[in-house]
Amino acid sequence: MKKLKGYISLILVICFIFAASPMASAQEYGSYMEAMIGFMTEMYYEGLTDEEALISVLKGIFSELDDYSAFYDKEETMALINSLSNSYQGIGVALQESDDGIKVVEVYENSPAEKAGLHTGDIIIAVDGESVEGMDVTSAALLIRGASGTEVRLTVIRDGWKMDLFVTRGSVIIKSVKYRIEGRIGYISIDNFDKGTSREFDEAISEMDNANIKKIILDLRGNPGGYVDEAVSVARKLMPKGIITTLDYKSEKFDDQVFYSYGNHPDYIIAVLVDENSASASEILAGALEDSGVGFLIGQTTYGKGVFQNMFSILTPQAYNKYNKMYGGNYVTNIEWLSNHGVWLDDDEIIGAVKLTTGHYLTPRGRFINGIGLKPAFVEPNPIYPGEIDLSKVGPVKDPIELNAYDNNVYNAERILKAAGYLKKADRLYDNDTVESVKQFQADNRLPTTGKIDLSTLKELNDTLSELRINNDKQYTKALETLNCFQD
Repeated sequence: MKKLKGYISLILVICFIFAASPMASAQEYGSYMEAMIGFMTEMYYEGLTDEEALISVLKGIFSELDDYSAFYDKEETMALINSLSNSYQGIGVALQESDDGIKVVEVYENSPAEKAGLHTGDIIIAVDGESVEGMDVTSAALLIRGASGTEVRLTVIRDGWKMDLFVTRGSVIIKSVKYRIEGRIGYISIDNFDKGTSREFDEAISEMDNANIKKIILDLRGNPGGYVDEAVSVARKLMPKGIITTLDYKSEKFDDQVFYSYGNHPDYIIAVLVDENSASASEILAGALEDSGVGFLIGQTTYGKGVFQNMFSILTPQAYNKYNKMYGGNYVTNIEWLSNHGVWLDDDEIIGAVKLTTGHYLTPRGRFINGIGLKPAFVEPNPIYPGEIDLSKVGPVKDPIELNAYDNNVYNAERILKAAGYLKKADRLYDNDTVESVKQFQADNRLPTTGKIDLSTLKELNDTLSELRINNDKQYTKALETLNCFQD
């Protein structure tokens, strides 16, 4: 009987779900594996506990199956779950390892880091006095994160100067959806499908509906996937009534799942931008829009990840033996014990989690795309990044700017200037370097050279952004051209 369906949370990898160990049905190997683990703990020169040895074996078993299956210990499992959440407790920065310490590569808008004055390009060399030089990003991030309301002292190097910044940690929300309206066309980009993406998309599509926008550019380039239900929720806001996708399981323990759209929304015409890094859940959405006839694809053939994973908590050997004696079931996952015997496991009865490829999905027309991908109707080269700026991520400058302003509006202006060749570093701060680049920009465009971004300079910057996009992003330009062929 297929009892497990109601307990599953579906994701695509990046997508994750839990599944049973392949060794569970191979009981004839039990004594052999026990002996092998004993041999490893006895002989390995650095020494291993029984649990460490078992975890090593589990990692080896699942990692050899395919590129998506893996075993995670409890700490790794929590990190994995957190990576698929759009919120966490911390300061709100993206980090990268560097020779001198940990480099800040992005400061999130309205984050504690932005409020404390942390800049893109700052090099963090110590956290609360502990050096992070030579430390990996994950370890450094664990030092920086903490409970909301607590303070962390960051020692940073900025333009050769050493300083301490005190940041009060808070709740950080990393938005996966960005949108804007350009004339009669709406633009929505989705970076990934994490928990909260569909709520963010609701806000974006509501803005489109309020402005009576029917033609949309949906940018899924570089989107590696995420939760299936989030992608399905987005599809339901865009598609006519019908099938979105079918999840076809290999095991008879699971019912195949068919997700439907109900068509209770305005009709849209959608240009879907994709590339070779659009994968998994983003391919589900792109394929559904294409097959339903409301969308057409522009860009490069997608990644071709047409399989999905299940993820289940795995029992410790002690818990397995305990419940096996009590009920006689040979189950190694929490979901099996819960669905078959109503057993709720304690945290100390779980050793970790397994992510296992358990089936493939199909588009509404039954297309199987694993290893194939989706080929766009309009094949266009990938964008060029002038000044290393991804122009699709840059919004228009909304308000005039003066010296020492520090916010996302400044960041947009600086990125336009950097892409146009006027500025070397975009760090969100309207300092003297930015002023000088604005003066040169103004002089070249026959504007008063005040160094301030007034309304006339603001307009010229936004016109420059549009021109840069047209010249450097052929996929975006093709989307505009094609959508403009349709009447409003």
